[in-house]
Amino acid sequence: MRLVDDDPAVLKAMKKVLEEEGFLVRTFQSAEDFLINDAGSLPGCLIVDLKMPKISGLELQKILKERGFPHPVIFLTAHGEVESAVLAMKLGAIDFLQKPISPIKLVEAVFEACKLDEENQMESRDKRLEFLSKLSPRELDVIGRVLQGLSNKEVGESLGLSKKTIENHRNNAYRKLNVTSIKELRKKYSFHFLSN
Repeated sequence: MRLVDDDPAVLKAMKKVLEEEGFLVRTFQSAEDFLINDAGSLPGCLIVDLKMPKISGLELQKILKERGFPHPVIFLTAHGEVESAVLAMKLGAIDFLQKPISPIKLVEAVFEACKLDEENQMESRDKRLEFLSKLSPRELDVIGRVLQGLSNKEVGESLGLSKKTIENHRNNAYRKLNVTSIKELRKKYSFHFLSN
């Protein structure tokens, strides 16, 4: 799980409480630090302070939404603003907690968020497997080679097929997998092909 707050004392206190409950906690003192150093593939949730210099918690949430950040977001603030809370919830935040927060309330919110993240990840994985099951053996072969970095021409040469045929298989596979680019394909499906 991740904590983003510009107050080092708050970070230290929350980290201690959550680590005592068995959570693996990464802390960041700014939204910029988080955006540069977080590994979005790690499971868990994000607790973010609403009021921070440069990039606020709400601005960070908007950036993460655009990037497709898949984990639940909890806001923590000493500046309880109804308007901000409403906007945060509209953008997908699952909770909005007031500082100072009791350790029990913090742990409860994190347990709920992590449970939701696990359910979302399983649902997302199941959906990807369902999409993959729609591919023909040839489409699976083509996509596997595309993910290895081969061009359409190279895939065609390796399979003894024309470049045009490979383009058709690739386009059909993209449609069935609900992706529109190699970047999106890598993000959603690389793990499946690397683990098989």
